[in-house]
Amino acid sequence: MGVSLLFLALGGTLLFYGGDWLVDGIQRLAVEFRIPLVIVAFVVMGFGTSAPELFVAVQAMLSAAPDVAVGNVVGSNIANLLLVLALAALIKPLAIASDILRVDGGAMLLAALSFGVVAQDAVVSRADAATLLLGMAIYLLLRWHCLEDEENAETNGTKGLATAIGWCVAALIALPVGAYLFIDGAVGLAGSLGISEALIGLTAVAIGTSLPEMAACVAAALRRQPDLILGGILGSNVFNGTIVLGSAALVAPITVADSFIDYWIPIMVVASLVSLVFLRTGFVLSRKEASVMLVGYAVVFLL
Repeated sequence: MGVSLLFLALGGTLLFYGGDWLVDGIQRLAVEFRIPLVIVAFVVMGFGTSAPELFVAVQAMLSAAPDVAVGNVVGSNIANLLLVLALAALIKPLAIASDILRVDGGAMLLAALSFGVVAQDAVVSRADAATLLLGMAIYLLLRWHCLEDEENAETNGTKGLATAIGWCVAALIALPVGAYLFIDGAVGLAGSLGISEALIGLTAVAIGTSLPEMAACVAAALRRQPDLILGGILGSNVFNGTIVLGSAALVAPITVADSFIDYWIPIMVVASLVSLVFLRTGFVLSRKEASVMLVGYAVVFLL
């Protein structure tokens, strides 16, 4: 058990810092290449913070642990909304533009519903994976089409292209190593304690891989940048339900346990709906609504 805990801690640390380094590196690259900030918020940040989930899900399938792969995606999406988004709103109520809610919020809900549909036969096949990846490509094209013409991204004291590439390289080394250690530790801990891999995936793995989103969103809330928060969370959930799940299923078809079909995936869909409803009321996520979301996050694990 001691070795499993050590691997879990080391893996989680590498995932946390690796995701943070990747986001920082990509943001610096965006500045260097004068990419509009909105792209960083909706696409780059969303993908960067989903990188840990991607590495964990693929490594889980290589380790023949499908419950960890599915639990990682479902649990991470629930945590992103009911935990990470709520914590950011507690720091500072989040205002949201209607076009963000319509395009990115709609894409997040569609991704969650698509996950539920492809999982109904208890298997996410390679054909399902191809469909999910195609959906992600369509989303990116739509997002690009909806971008308004903006000024170039604001500079933030970037140290240059070499520094940006260095952060990305460091992240791309830390993330797969962290994923391997984290999965190995999670599966070993589940066996030692008699806990199901599904529960480990939904809790320890999901929250661990959501740490980059949490760190980025808390920092953005302190800097009063709601677009980065919403873009990161909504984009991350879309990536999780399409690229992350699809990539894992390309490695090997994913067997989906009944507990996910009957309970956890519906919870993910409900969490998506509730979050969008709260964001739609006045186009602000208030501290009161955020508190309800945090309570809901605790309740879903007690039922």
